[in-house]
Amino acid sequence: MTDLRRRSVLTGAVGAALAATAAPALATPGRKRAFRLGVNYTPSTRWFHLWEDWREDDLRRDLGDIAALGLDHIRIMLLWSAFQPEPALVSGEKLDRLHRFLDLAGAAGLDVEVTVFNGHISARYWTPNWLQTTPEPVNWFTDPAALDAQRALLTALAARIGGHPRFLGFDLSNEPYYYWDSYAGLPVTPQQADAWARTLCATAEEVAPGKAHTVGCDRAPWDNGRYFTRAGLADAGTVVAIHPWTSFSGTLKTDPLGAFATHNAERLIQVAQAYATDPARRVWIQEDGAAPSIHFSDATRPQYAEWLSRSIRNAASCAHTLGFTWWCSHDVNPALVPNLNPLEYDLGLYTNDRRLKPAGQALKNLVAEFDRTPPAPRPRTTAIVVPDTDPTRGNDRFFALAAAGTRVAFVLQSRASDAAHLRARGITELVQP
Repeated sequence: MTDLRRRSVLTGAVGAALAATAAPALATPGRKRAFRLGVNYTPSTRWFHLWEDWREDDLRRDLGDIAALGLDHIRIMLLWSAFQPEPALVSGEKLDRLHRFLDLAGAAGLDVEVTVFNGHISARYWTPNWLQTTPEPVNWFTDPAALDAQRALLTALAARIGGHPRFLGFDLSNEPYYYWDSYAGLPVTPQQADAWARTLCATAEEVAPGKAHTVGCDRAPWDNGRYFTRAGLADAGTVVAIHPWTSFSGTLKTDPLGAFATHNAERLIQVAQAYATDPARRVWIQEDGAAPSIHFSDATRPQYAEWLSRSIRNAASCAHTLGFTWWCSHDVNPALVPNLNPLEYDLGLYTNDRRLKPAGQALKNLVAEFDRTPPAPRPRTTAIVVPDTDPTRGNDRFFALAAAGTRVAFVLQSRASDAAHLRARGITELVQP
């Protein structure tokens, strides 16, 4: 901790506040739900530029919209370039604004997960200028000085908000591989990605112990075996965060209430738990959503609300699940943020001018249902044995059994004869894919 404390002084964090991070983390005071329901916050007026164009009244109204649905938490995106404009400079103003944002969220009854090193959000790429060197950008996943800077930012953030009663935890980065692979072309191996996640999640736990620390990823690492190793991602941090994005498969245009569409998030939870070392490893569906104007056909669009509800109910049938966080709260304003993928303008629970959409009403109804009758995890005594290198080999059997009403797990071939592992997970019957 000595080096981290010294660096936090260089970055301008309040050094004395670091002492607070050594104390036990405060218990989350949000709604007492075993399965949490929330939304990714997309500000209605300034999008992710809220940190640089601070409009508190707008934020308060947006948070009130979210609270009106009965949701208990949000996930927010920091702009890394605004918070850390130089490696040894963390903006005190932005730290203060973040703390004030948590105050506003708390007044609305919402807890907050903070996503930090955002190289990629909504197909826009955001990194500080000090990483954009020539002839090639700094590889912030492997470069020692860049890793030191990231540790410094986590330390400064924890010094300012780590003890806030509405702070849920740090999400290191939003689907970071789309930055290193699709945009910057950085050479990052799965083993290097694992090391980055493991190292910075350990820092997050050191400076803000007992919180939900993770790295949010879509299904590419799990289904395609790319970017991270599955085992490394399953064990990084204190919770596994998955973004299923079932809507991107195209199935909502034809069969939104079929087994694949309504059980895909549930399947990915089971995949992650199969790779985790801890049989009680928590998993979080941290993003999922759909743009009704794009992902559905005219014939299937009326089924949007039922698809949403069934998908979340099925995810809630899984044990050791933190919750489900929809993407996103408010539609993006195309006049403010032009040239995005068209789907980005229709993913909200509210329109950009804050009118409730059918998806928002459906989620509000589901919140009320879950509060009346909290969902209980279903036993999964049957597990499909899958190759360690390709869990998708079990997909067809999983969806067929789900359609028949049978809840099943996955078990890796390498663990299929491990009696202690099977017993810890409550598995008594194995089936082949």
